[in-house]
Amino acid sequence: MSLFSFRKPKPLLVLQEQGAEVVGGMKEVAVSTFAHIGALVRLLQLELQQYAAHQARRLVLVAVGGLLLLVGYLVFCACVCVAAHAWLGSWLLATGLVCAVHVIIGLVILLIGLKSSPGPVAPATRQEIQHDLECLKILISKENSNS
Repeated sequence: MSLFSFRKPKPLLVLQEQGAEVVGGMKEVAVSTFAHIGALVRLLQLELQQYAAHQARRLVLVAVGGLLLLVGYLVFCACVCVAAHAWLGSWLLATGLVCAVHVIIGLVILLIGLKSSPGPVAPATRQEIQHDLECLKILISKENSNS
């Protein structure tokens, strides 16, 4: 037996092996975490695209409804004013009646367009993040109880 031994003591070898296992586990956790975050980002992007498409459709419907309301008001107003004048005998009453009817119909159409809201933004992403937070809370509480 030589004076200087080049072999490491057994407890040191065991500690090195355990440390390597911990580092390997941490690498797996980091890789899984980044993969999960990437999936969350893609889910958020998909939901935002759907939300934007719904908002664009809603905006087009409101704009088309408003434009049709304006054109309809102008053309129909002229025709009905002539007919109402023949019936009522007064241009003022005929014009007032036509305006009142068109304002009521226009308000109804605009209210329908404005009330068709798309709902909350990214509900599945928010639910997934809440689920992740609950899992983290459970893991932290288990680690604290084991300590």
